[in-house]
Amino acid sequence: MGLRSMETSHKTVVILRCKLILVGDACVGKTALTQSFSSGGTTYPKNYLMTIGAEFNVKQVSIPDTNVVVEIFLYDCAGQSIFNQLDLNTKYYENASAVMVVSSVASRESLLSCSKWVSGVKAAQNSNNNLIGVFVGNKCEFRDGSIDSRAEVDLLEAKEMAESMGMPYFETSAANNINVEAPFQYIAEEFYRRYEDAIQATREG
Repeated sequence: MGLRSMETSHKTVVILRCKLILVGDACVGKTALTQSFSSGGTTYPKNYLMTIGAEFNVKQVSIPDTNVVVEIFLYDCAGQSIFNQLDLNTKYYENASAVMVVSSVASRESLLSCSKWVSGVKAAQNSNNNLIGVFVGNKCEFRDGSIDSRAEVDLLEAKEMAESMGMPYFETSAANNINVEAPFQYIAEEFYRRYEDAIQATREG
C-alpha cells in the first residue's frame, strides 16, 4: 500500500503499509480476532454485534531483526449472506494487499464457504495484484479432543482446504487469546519479504 520513514533518536524506522481484508461467514469470530489482535489480547467482545459494511483498525507489526514496521490496515468485512449478495463488501476489497479468510472449527458450513469469500476478494483486484493469503480456523477452544467436542471440522480437512486455496493454515481462539498474533505476523513478514524482493528486482533491472 505504501512506504514512509520515521526518524527516531536511535535509527530510521521504515514503515510499510499493508491493507488486509478479513472475510468469512457471520459468527466465526472475525471481529473478535481483530479486536484481540489490535488490543494485544486485552479486548474481547462479550456480546455478538453484527458488523455492517466493515470495521476498521490499524496495528503495527515489527519485523524481527530489521528496522521495518508493517502497519496493517485491517478491514473486518460483514459476513451475513445478504451483504455478500448485494456486493456491498466489494468497495472494501479493492487494492487489498492481503486477505485473511476465517472459519470456525465449530461450523462445517463456514469451512465450505471459504473459497467463495476468497474468490470475491480476488475478483476485485487488478490482474497484477498477487494477494497474500492466510486461512484461519477460529474457536479452536472447541477442539478439546473429548467426546463432547463441539468441533465439526477435522484438522486435516481444514489443512486440505487451506492447501487448495494456496494458503497456510492457522488455528486460533480469540476468546482465549490463543495463537491470535501468528496469522497477522505471517502476513506482515510475507509483505515485507515481497517488498524486499521488489526492491532487489528493481536494483537488478
